[in-house]
Amino acid sequence: MANKNQEKEIVFFVDKEQFKTTKTVLTVREILQDYAKEDPNETKLELRKGNDTHRYTDINEPIPLSNGMKFIVLHDGPTTVS
Repeated sequence: MANKNQEKEIVFFVDKEQFKTTKTVLTVREILQDYAKEDPNETKLELRKGNDTHRYTDINEPIPLSNGMKFIVLHDGPTTVS
């Protein structure tokens, strides 16, 4: 069965939660707001690649996506413990 819509789904992870998109590029802000449901003014996004990490400092920076990318959300300031 041929798929008329040839857009490829890209799977990525934010804090071990899996997300899928057909977009090939997302901004730091989009990943934080639309996927992680976090406030980009209070959080930072970090890319994990094996033992390497890359912290994004510009929330408007475009990130070219590839399958299996793993991001973590870092919270600014003190985190509240319930």
